[in-house]
Parts: sequence; structure tokens; C-alpha cells
Amino acid sequence: MDQIYKDIGDRISLLRHDKNMTQEEFAELLDVTVKHISAVESGRSSFSVPKLVHICDVLDCSLDYLVRGKNIVDSSIYLPESIIEILQNENQQEASLLLEYMNLFCKMRDFHQPSSKQGTERE
Repeated sequence: MDQIYKDIGDRISLLRHDKNMTQEEFAELLDVTVKHISAVESGRSSFSVPKLVHICDVLDCSLDYLVRGKNIVDSSIYLPESIIEILQNENQQEASLLLEYMNLFCKMRDFHQPSSKQGTERE
């Protein structure tokens, strides 16, 4: 049972970092102490189910992901098997790296998309 607490804590830490949120900011949003956040993220403590649901809202993730490490994906969305394997793998470092690449891609895509204002200047 201790491993599940460690896994949940790892996922909370990963998602919190992805949101560029400090433990202090996160603790304030959840109305808990920083010490408790630290204990949860290191697997030494846990949250109640209602608090986990609130965490999912704050971190924009599913409870299934937070507890089991798996997201429910819309079956109409195609993801290559290699991507799914990385996301389902227990190696949080690979999943984090993939997320960083995806975020970089989105930033590059947004940067290179012409705005409607630019489009009218060319006409």
C-alpha cells in the first residue's frame, strides 16, 4: 500500500511542477500546510478522497490518472502506440520529458500561426 502513496505523490509533484506552482502556492489553494504537501509528495502521507478530487480540479487531471497513473482518453483521438506506452510507463521522467516536448511544440505552433491581422496586411 505504501507504493501507491509514493506513486500518487510523484504524480502530484509532477503535475504541480508542470503548472509552475510552488508547494506553498499549492498548499494555499488546498487549505493545507506545506509540510503536508511535502509528506504527500514523498509518499509518507495521503489526502482524503474529497481532497484528491479537489487536487484533480486544481491540477487539471483525472482522478484515474492521479490514483492509477492512467488517463481515460477519448477513443476518437488517435495517439501512436509509442506515445501511449510512454504515458503509461511508470517512468515519470520520460512522461515529463514528453510533456515538455509537447508544450514546446504548442508554443512553436502558436508562434508560427499567422494572426488574422497579419493575414489582412498581406492582401
